[in-house]
Amino acid sequence: MNNDFTPMQLNNRELDRFKRYKELLDFCHGRHWPGHTSRGDKQLTFNYAKTIIDKVSSYVMSGVHHTVVPLEDSDGARQKAKEAENALQQVYQENNLRQLDLDTEIDCAILGDACYKGIWDNEAKNVRITAPDIRGIYAWWPGDDASRVWRVASKYNLTAEEAEIQHGVKAKGKTAGMVTSQRGSSPE
Repeated sequence: MNNDFTPMQLNNRELDRFKRYKELLDFCHGRHWPGHTSRGDKQLTFNYAKTIIDKVSSYVMSGVHHTVVPLEDSDGARQKAKEAENALQQVYQENNLRQLDLDTEIDCAILGDACYKGIWDNEAKNVRITAPDIRGIYAWWPGDDASRVWRVASKYNLTAEEAEIQHGVKAKGKTAGMVTSQRGSSPE
């Protein structure tokens, strides 16, 4: 297997997925009709899709809480479980996950896909969680086992100023296309 990765590999990868995303976003935002109307014709569109998605997502995400079950019935195990619950709650609050979860649930309801990114912030000494735009996420897994992801690439744009500050890259234009890739253990 070729373990080399170049950002150019992403240019023609998963074009059908991106076409599907565009169609689903268009539908959700009320662009239901494939062509333009004739001059002077009006199209009346009742867009219940967005309303239903927002309402159901809000309902699904209400009352979310974390429970950690002790591994055994002992005071020590119960204490560790309580500490784990507190740590999860702290990460939840620090990252405003109530709002991020709702936004990600809506994205998933519209597109059928969503993504979280969790990292350890060495400077702040805490966990940071974001929800990158799924339209810039690429994943590799062996065969049909999507639970064993062995590479993830993220493609996104930064302003020229952001690219220089964050990565020391001088952009040729107003924006810079960035690709980051993380490789886990390779498939067998």
